[in-house]
Amino acid sequence: MLHPIILAGTTHSSDALSSGMLPMHFEDAPGLRSRYSDILARLSGDIFAAPIVVTTQDCASVARRQAKPGAGTRLILEPDQHKPAAALLSAVLSLQNTPHALVVVAPATADFEDAGQLDQALCQAIPAAQRGEIVMLGQRRSRDYMGYGSLEVTSIPRNTTPVAVSRIMPADRQTSLSNLLVGNHQLCGMGIYVARVDMLLAAYKFHASRVFLPVKNAFQRGTTADGAIHLDQGYYGRVKAQSFEKAVAQRARSVVAIQVDTAWTEYSDWDRDAALDRRPDLGLVGWEADRLEEQAAVHPHAADMMAIYQSLATVPAGDTPVSSSADHDWGRQETLAMGPGFSLKRLVVKPGEAVRLRAEAGAAEHWVVVKGDALITLGSHIRRIWETQSARIPAGRSRRIENSGSTPLHMVQMQVASSTPPTPSTNAGIDAIPAGFA
Repeated sequence: MLHPIILAGTTHSSDALSSGMLPMHFEDAPGLRSRYSDILARLSGDIFAAPIVVTTQDCASVARRQAKPGAGTRLILEPDQHKPAAALLSAVLSLQNTPHALVVVAPATADFEDAGQLDQALCQAIPAAQRGEIVMLGQRRSRDYMGYGSLEVTSIPRNTTPVAVSRIMPADRQTSLSNLLVGNHQLCGMGIYVARVDMLLAAYKFHASRVFLPVKNAFQRGTTADGAIHLDQGYYGRVKAQSFEKAVAQRARSVVAIQVDTAWTEYSDWDRDAALDRRPDLGLVGWEADRLEEQAAVHPHAADMMAIYQSLATVPAGDTPVSSSADHDWGRQETLAMGPGFSLKRLVVKPGEAVRLRAEAGAAEHWVVVKGDALITLGSHIRRIWETQSARIPAGRSRRIENSGSTPLHMVQMQVASSTPPTPSTNAGIDAIPAGFA
């Protein structure tokens, strides 16, 4: 049986909550349940025990109200600020008398459009967790990135099969271009874990003693009122607000990952791009159509980029396909690799600068933001792309990239021609323009 643990804390101030401003996961509407209620419903049924919900005291009433009636939901209340690693430990401590019990941990913000994806992943996670492994769910869809760090896995996941995790980078540490180029495979963490109680307790004791001891004391000295456990404020206040990934998982052994969106690993057919690029430029309508098709596609394209990264790792040292670099007023452009029908480049745009790029016909592009965030303009329409997210630019369409942040913007560009390799003239299609002007 799986014991659901839902982390439903908030960083909202008491004043904001008293004025009626609810955290996102508690927001609902007539006929539309909140994400908190939705994840409780998804983690209920014959194989699930009564859920344990950890939230802040200010949210106790709304957490009770939105819980599934008759589900026996148990509340553990943090005194004030939500501390994910500590909150998870407090729930695990409540199950310490059943050391071999399995828990499934999920944030209240989790959002699954396809419930079958979660069910399939859990079916694979349970045997791995029973063997003593900590199973972390991840996805390759960077546009859905939720801030739970990156999981570097030793091989491309297939059919929700668990794969070993070689490194975990918390949300405040993103991967570098050099890490991508050595062929590592990455998943975006979802904040969902499956593990045995005793394995989690051992991981906290060994790797996060500064979290374990004060939380253990806060739990033991906590009080029970209105059916909820109130953690002791004095001890709980000694713990830093850290994620489970940063406090525990990145140091733990026997961590495996399961990819939830398995279809996303399939390599795309770039001929599809050529067909799309022959359509007339419809402005915002066309771009939105591109975005929706990309989002709904069975074979999204960033997997092709990762395949290219992987292939570069197999190139002999003497044949490394690095071509050229050039400095500009707005920053720097580097051609990392060129081959039949593709080129791989990196742009570093200075804070407050912008660059307009002129795409050639027949050369579709994908852009991945490695560091910072970018404002990408297509015609008169703008999209913001965050770290680890990607954007597809159809062939033959000019676009403008602006760094509106305070740190350099690092982007990787994959350009794939439909029939002929890119030519050096592509590098000349760059115009520096002042930020803030189209």
